[in-house]
Amino acid sequence: MPLDFIILLAAITSGLATAALMNFKWVRIAQRVHYLPREVARIERLWFDAQPIAALWWAGAAILALASLQGAAWLDMPQLAWLAAVAPLMLLPTPWRLPFHGVTSPLAWTARAKRAYAGIFLVQILVGALTVLVLGPAGVLIPLLFSASLSDLALGFLWYLERKLSMKYVSDAQRKLRRVKPRVVAITGSYGKTSTKGYVAHLVSGTHSTVASPASFNNLMGLSKTINEHLVAGTSVFVAEMGMNAEGRIRELCTWFPPDIAAITVIGEAHMERLGSKEAIFRAKAEITEKAKTVVLSIDQPELRALAQKCERQKKTVITVSAQGKKADVVIDPELGTIKYGPGDTPSTIDIPSFGHAINMAVALGIAWALEVPKVQALERLAHLPVAAHRAEVGHSGQGVAIIDDTYNSNPVGATHAVESGAALAQKRKGRLVVVTPGMVELGPVQYQRNQQLAKAVISAGGELMIVGRTNRKALLEGASGKATLFDTRPDAVKAALRAAGERGVILYENDLPDHYP
Repeated sequence: MPLDFIILLAAITSGLATAALMNFKWVRIAQRVHYLPREVARIERLWFDAQPIAALWWAGAAILALASLQGAAWLDMPQLAWLAAVAPLMLLPTPWRLPFHGVTSPLAWTARAKRAYAGIFLVQILVGALTVLVLGPAGVLIPLLFSASLSDLALGFLWYLERKLSMKYVSDAQRKLRRVKPRVVAITGSYGKTSTKGYVAHLVSGTHSTVASPASFNNLMGLSKTINEHLVAGTSVFVAEMGMNAEGRIRELCTWFPPDIAAITVIGEAHMERLGSKEAIFRAKAEITEKAKTVVLSIDQPELRALAQKCERQKKTVITVSAQGKKADVVIDPELGTIKYGPGDTPSTIDIPSFGHAINMAVALGIAWALEVPKVQALERLAHLPVAAHRAEVGHSGQGVAIIDDTYNSNPVGATHAVESGAALAQKRKGRLVVVTPGMVELGPVQYQRNQQLAKAVISAGGELMIVGRTNRKALLEGASGKATLFDTRPDAVKAALRAAGERGVILYENDLPDHYP
């Protein structure tokens, strides 16, 4: 076999193998961020920011790529042999601590993941061929150097393909919805929508045959899957959680699955990173009311109070709710332990569940009232509300330590509430509070400040703060005035927390970033 052919084969094999390996990282990230373009490169930047030395590795790889134009001549060796040796070093720009498969967020090798992998690979090959035409053989290193950005480019093209592939499935769901004809309840909000959806399903299921979208199935495909697989003849209520990542997304969902009743829990700072402002978040969430005949809205927030007035002017049926004692159709007063259920109702005193947020319960009761659930039944079922998984779940370790699992998601209001609840429980148990958290993400320009405030809240409550990872380390440390313990992995933090809490202590696990975050 000629030496030149062996060298050529080695160069091609080396480049393809390097690309194939690093693409596992990018596809795993893409899967976790719902295959949205621009997200892969964003996560890569987070790793570089958290580990500045990684930027030096990227610079080193760039130098190697540039040197490939002359490196072979300098070393008096065939250029293809040089490239065969250099190509694996292009792995240096990828965050070396970012696992290929993942533990907390493992890659699920689905049909869509396979298409994404193939699409990314194809874009790399095409860009590589183009750069080879311009720069010669050394151009093969360019797509390796910019593989994260090229992954986002591929995901942008694939979005249109995936859209086309999903339309039949979505159309089937729409036809089934029209055939079964349940009353559609649509719920959105910056946070609390999954818990509220569970509350609604629980409150009304004693009166109506009810189907609710599972977990966080809140996009077009998730809702379509729920309808196609779970909606049956005789279903009278379908409860749909509706999420979004941009303006227009909820309007599209409501076009396919028009709600009879629409509700918004709270407008907050979640999604700030993508939408840029709280005003944009409000506009995106308010889309849920456009096609609904009945809306359930809190008047505790000025934005939602104004939206309620707008809906009244549009001749919609508006059910107002409050958890702050304001004059509304449905009112929960956690301090007094009273509930008003519907206009003109006399408040009733009951044991209001201590977990969760009162406003979410109020919204759920407002929806139950709109669905004509009798008061006696609604209040009876309210006392036995289900706790959504990993949302302020209270349990105990084998050593007797109280555990508050609030790891599903984290937002400023929910995190503060969880810290207050944890501190109250620790005081009741006469033990200490230990908070394990990597902080909060996707809060855009306010992320640093909100994590500072979270750390301050923990210290002010007399808690011990344990910081996991590097994503929000600087902000949390600053907020805690340096009074925190640092861990690179959650298992190490868990072991330390169990030791620190003691038998009577309380451990709050607040948020749990998947391991594609640094």
